[in-house]
Amino acid sequence: MRQTEFGLDVASPLFTLLTLASSVSNERLIMCMYEMCDTFAVCKIAPQVKSALEQAYGGRWGDARSGWENVKDVSGNPTDLWKRPPLIELSELTEFVDKVRGLRGAKSFIRAAKCITGVAASPLEVQASMLFGLTRLRGGEGLSLTNNVEIRMTRSARLISGLDRRYADILLANKDGSRECLVECQGKAIHGSIESKISDSDRTTALQAMGYPVILMTYGQLADSDAFRVVMELIMSYLDVPLKDKTPRQQELERRLREEIFIDWAGM
Repeated sequence: MRQTEFGLDVASPLFTLLTLASSVSNERLIMCMYEMCDTFAVCKIAPQVKSALEQAYGGRWGDARSGWENVKDVSGNPTDLWKRPPLIELSELTEFVDKVRGLRGAKSFIRAAKCITGVAASPLEVQASMLFGLTRLRGGEGLSLTNNVEIRMTRSARLISGLDRRYADILLANKDGSRECLVECQGKAIHGSIESKISDSDRTTALQAMGYPVILMTYGQLADSDAFRVVMELIMSYLDVPLKDKTPRQQELERRLREEIFIDWAGM
């Protein structure tokens, strides 16, 4: 438990996850773990709370100076997506695994923690990471992946992008690491404006100039199983690995996984 300046004790993020472990599916627990370890939050602000925040902070209530920065849509309207520092470091999650063994919910907690592949910046990146990274026995594709990978730009790439480094959303690799492919998740709230699209185009071209195949993944491509299969064929061609057909059982597991992850995140 943690004490606050408001005279209230609150459960720590790690203890909250352990409490959830015995009452939600393992897939939903993975999603919650990602959110607490990541740089985003999905929070639907009640009208009364929003009014109180506006009275207290004026127009600054949703900016970075308040700790949480609200992500605006292409029209400049507030969304349910927020940027904020991680509530849990990945190292803390790993250490907590060793402390909870034998406790209620520990088995599900440990199983979920093993599936966290890194720090993501949006629900779309989490959904993509789960579909790509979870084993086929869990409905995923079983690919080796890393989140939020730092890539230092070459001179030519810097001339194109104006950046010294770039953080790729997802790096996929074949088993021996000899072939790689980058996946950039294109959420509407962050990438929907004309300025964002131009910036994304510059970064993508710069990465391709460095020899990286780049897949721009949208929610529609991810959520539609047929479209996703076409994207998977392209990715596996980049990785120089044949895409194996899924068995009927594996197809059913993927369908169940999709039912778990493609939801109203704010209502989870």
